[in-house]
Amino acid sequence: MTAFLMLIALFIFLFHFERKALAYDIEAVGQPPKETIILDATNSPVGYFSGVPGSNLSLRDISREFLDALIAREDSRFFRHHGVDHVGLLRANLRNLREKRVVQGASTITMQLARMTFELRERSYQRKLVEMAIARRIERRYSKQEILRLYVNRIFLGTGMHGIEEAAEGYFGKKPSQLTLPEAAMIAGIIRAPNGFSPFRHPRASRREMQMTIERMRSERMISDQQAEAAKKVQPTVLPQERWMEILRTKQQVYRKNWYLNMIEAELAEIVPGSQGYGGFTIKTTIDHRIQQNAEASIQRWLSGVERVGGYAHPVYPALNKKGEPAYLQGAGVVIDNFNGAIRALVGGRDFSHSEFNRAIHKNRQAGSIIKPLVYATAFETGMFPGTFVNDERIKPGEFRWWEHQDWNPLNSDGVQSGMKPAEVGLIKSRNTMTVRVGETAGIDNVHRMLQHAGMADESVARDPQIFIGNISVSLLSTTSAYTAFPMGGVRHKPYLIESIQDQTGKIIYKNKPGHYQLFSPEAAWMTSSILQKVVEQGGSGAKLRQWGFTFPAGGKTGTTDDFVDAWFVGYTSRLTAGFWVGLDQPAPMLKGAYGGKVAMPVWKDTMAAAAKIGYEFTNFAQPTEIFPVRICRNTGLLASPACESHGCAYTEKIPSSLIPRKFCKRESN
Repeated sequence: MTAFLMLIALFIFLFHFERKALAYDIEAVGQPPKETIILDATNSPVGYFSGVPGSNLSLRDISREFLDALIAREDSRFFRHHGVDHVGLLRANLRNLREKRVVQGASTITMQLARMTFELRERSYQRKLVEMAIARRIERRYSKQEILRLYVNRIFLGTGMHGIEEAAEGYFGKKPSQLTLPEAAMIAGIIRAPNGFSPFRHPRASRREMQMTIERMRSERMISDQQAEAAKKVQPTVLPQERWMEILRTKQQVYRKNWYLNMIEAELAEIVPGSQGYGGFTIKTTIDHRIQQNAEASIQRWLSGVERVGGYAHPVYPALNKKGEPAYLQGAGVVIDNFNGAIRALVGGRDFSHSEFNRAIHKNRQAGSIIKPLVYATAFETGMFPGTFVNDERIKPGEFRWWEHQDWNPLNSDGVQSGMKPAEVGLIKSRNTMTVRVGETAGIDNVHRMLQHAGMADESVARDPQIFIGNISVSLLSTTSAYTAFPMGGVRHKPYLIESIQDQTGKIIYKNKPGHYQLFSPEAAWMTSSILQKVVEQGGSGAKLRQWGFTFPAGGKTGTTDDFVDAWFVGYTSRLTAGFWVGLDQPAPMLKGAYGGKVAMPVWKDTMAAAAKIGYEFTNFAQPTEIFPVRICRNTGLLASPACESHGCAYTEKIPSSLIPRKFCKRESN
């Protein structure tokens, strides 16, 4: 009974990997690798991914000596198994157990072809089992001769060589049909470590592998003892590596890569597993290359200007540190279409050739004041109004009784406390003490939940009042995406890069399905957005935007962390939302006075102005259909009573109908 259950369990286990192998298109094995073309939102080509290069020779064009050497060296039972050599697998595992290390592999030629075609590079038993399942499918679809032909035309053979045609030309200046037995054995011998056994750089190792391959051919009775002994004494003449490198340079086309192409390549691998190996796709992306180019140029231009300011004490572009990484000031940017979440531009740094690290998505930095609009929106959800009075005085000991740090005392950036002010002043002027009290009114759990809902935090973020003023690390992409909800009535669309993917036949095999959800209520979004529009007007922390000539309807928030370590500006128009971050990779003060409104907002202004010039329309913001002027008490947020009027705490607030209070303030008259 136990044996039967074990057999059932084994069957289920193997069936699981057989099912996983079905995700891979076996027809792709027989297709010649092609370039994958990347199109932007305007259908302009912006890049490519190459399939594994190689040739398309028939087996008749390849010397019999090489084919025999290959089979003897890599898979002597090739014509007797069905994709997986179970005898070789058992033998290899027994030897590895005996040696207590991996000294022998058991990959067949078919398994190697599966690995090449579908880019199965992960080193794990799971990957190996999927590879075996794919190999069995390949054997059912293709003949042994077809498998062998595909393999010899694609196998990597060192120094940029793919396939026997390039290797024969590169190492010996010959056609594959002209290879001698020693030359064929040398090429076959380097397959397991093409760079480590390279005839260019390691002639002794390559000759040793040649002799071992010849011995394998003799033991398999492919050649006689006399042929083997004679061939082992030969030292093939390998041509200079410089000659091959020059051939390679003339053959290859140079394509510029960048951060968003890297993201697309990673997403393609998830959507179509193993797709890098065979390619031939046409990928329609959301990127608008015109906005992308402007964003890249604007980051470079404005950050170069910061580096020229007197007192700037850090290395300037293009300085690198000892590890070859950028030591200069960095910037990142994201532009998102509010209507659908399409990413129109994504810049991960100043120079991709220096660093492929994507600061727009992988670099979490302290948020500072850019977190505040979400705190205010949460408070508006719970009954506060923009005109509600909030105290701007210092936080008193014990004011947050639920928090253990009773002596916490955040200050405003100007060091001034100004008493009771309308809540909107706290956001317009970016007042820390007011924002902390707004957050307390909203409730720490509600704010924490809102940040999670917006994709800017998770359960690991501590629940303490410091998050109200941005003591939390966030990514630029998640923050910019959250801000798209302000001009969209509280709706946030999931950001995405790929619109669709077509295969080699033109068939659409993937089409993005936009996802969206209600981040804030439409009323809370409208009230917060109304304040953020005032932020960029005279008196707001982003007032310079208008002074620089940006006249379109807009809202946004600057952010500057302590000691000018990080500078942010995230803002929006009716159509686009964009966020920009500036700072050093190793957090350190940039420059005294390097506020977000001075070093990040100019990049935003130039990028959005360029988008307007190419046809993106920035109209007035929509508002809820029913908004009424209502007399409200500034202290309680309830309907103003005659006593409120006499005390001077009544004011008129424009309120969406659904948020109009149903009760009057109970303040008593004098």
